[in-house]
Amino acid sequence: MKISFTGTGCSGKSTLLKMCQEYYGDKFQYVTEVTRPLARKGFKINEEGDSATQRAIVDAHIENNKLDDVIMDRCIVDGYVYTEWLFTQQPPKVDESTYEYAANTLNSILNDIDIIFYCCPLKMEDDGERSTSTKFQSDINNIMTMLLYQDDWNSTYKNVLITLEDKDVDKRFEDIKIAITEHEHSTTR
Repeated sequence: MKISFTGTGCSGKSTLLKMCQEYYGDKFQYVTEVTRPLARKGFKINEEGDSATQRAIVDAHIENNKLDDVIMDRCIVDGYVYTEWLFTQQPPKVDESTYEYAANTLNSILNDIDIIFYCCPLKMEDDGERSTSTKFQSDINNIMTMLLYQDDWNSTYKNVLITLEDKDVDKRFEDIKIAITEHEHSTTR
């Protein structure tokens, strides 16, 4: 089973991943943040991202998607959405071939993910690496929700999309456990 969280910075993905690790233990592999390790290697991230960064991020999502029984902090949805934002800036911060690479990868591997938990944005917090721009968070969230809630999502993609709206982390985690259990039961019938 492949499970992923998706959402803007400051939407609770890392916290929920840690809760999953504590609850499920070695039942799953866990993939933490893709972007921060790249930033530590000198790649530009967030609003300053570029083609090299976005290609490295998409490549990391491709590799993560090859894992089985995994819960991921982010997935190709995030890689694509941030690439789209960078591509639509004036002037564009990524080239067209990078944007097409992200879009093609989204369409080729997204169906491999069984459950995607979309984490609605929470209050911005400065951790020294993520962007603290509420406009950037809002822009990313707008692109993300337009993608996730497009009319033909269910006919295009075969995964289960679950929105985690509640601000209470324990309620979000209960929703996650229910969804995973339901998916496990539906695939064993």
